[in-house]
Amino acid sequence: MKAQFTRCGAVALLLLAGAVAPAYSQDAKAAEVLAKTRKALGDKKLEGLKTLSAQGQMDRNLGSVQASSDVELLIELPDKYVKSEASRGMANRTMSTGFNGEKAILTGGGNMQGGPDGAMVFRMGPGASMHGGEGTKPTPEQLAQLNAITLRSSRAEVSRMMLGWFGAAHPSLQAKYTYAGEAESPDGKAHVIDVKDADGFEARLFIDQNNFLPLMVTYKGRQPRMVTSGGPMTRTISRGEQTKELSDEERKKLAADTEKMLSQQIAEQPLSDFSLFFDDWQQVEGLTFPHKMRRAVAGETTEEWTFTKVKVNPKIDPATFATDAE
Repeated sequence: MKAQFTRCGAVALLLLAGAVAPAYSQDAKAAEVLAKTRKALGDKKLEGLKTLSAQGQMDRNLGSVQASSDVELLIELPDKYVKSEASRGMANRTMSTGFNGEKAILTGGGNMQGGPDGAMVFRMGPGASMHGGEGTKPTPEQLAQLNAITLRSSRAEVSRMMLGWFGAAHPSLQAKYTYAGEAESPDGKAHVIDVKDADGFEARLFIDQNNFLPLMVTYKGRQPRMVTSGGPMTRTISRGEQTKELSDEERKKLAADTEKMLSQQIAEQPLSDFSLFFDDWQQVEGLTFPHKMRRAVAGETTEEWTFTKVKVNPKIDPATFATDAE
């Protein structure tokens, strides 16, 4: 099966009717297919994997906005992950997201925020931060909510990638794997594995029947959004058209109103079909690893990743996984 299979996308894939078997045989079939996949990806080397680093470039396309970033992904099993993204061009900022155990990592670049069902909001404009602008501090309740959202979002993000890299989701999910049937396109057939956990994570892994390498992961989510927020830091007084700086209370109210409106808009947005494709497989220290990834939303490409340096079991500085509370 050629790499072009992945370019056909989910549109060309059809689940074969009658492929679903009873639950027990589904699980047994999933275990059989995943065992062959992990053997193709590295076998014993994969079993000995403790840490992984991947560096490269990501090009993001959000409608009329295009951006490029240098990215680094670091994984330390069983409970640490961080993605560092240094944007290029006018934004020129670095941010990190991930988790260390039950604590989320979210540092720098406060203009990006996760939401329900994988929604991602990119903020632009004056005071465009995830807490509503300069001079406002999040409450303990807001911090707890942000930690929970970021933790869940980061675990889901790395799990989707790990399904394509290692044939397994992140261990923190304690995911269940079920054989869902076969899919086919003009280029060949693929095994289909459903992956779920008890907290609402759902994804579908497509595996090439010819070489047992992952082709893509599909899932449902909210489309990324680019919003202009932050609002004015001053208000106009009608007499003489004078301006006066907003008080702290007025800023907090403006931030709260903006967040409420944005949350409502995200909640009302319908779920979209996401596809994460894996390509350009290369040998790296005993592993077979994809050096290109592509994410599409409703059939339109939104992200393209190219990895230039991948290391297996590198030594990672513990400070890399520091959280805000540390």
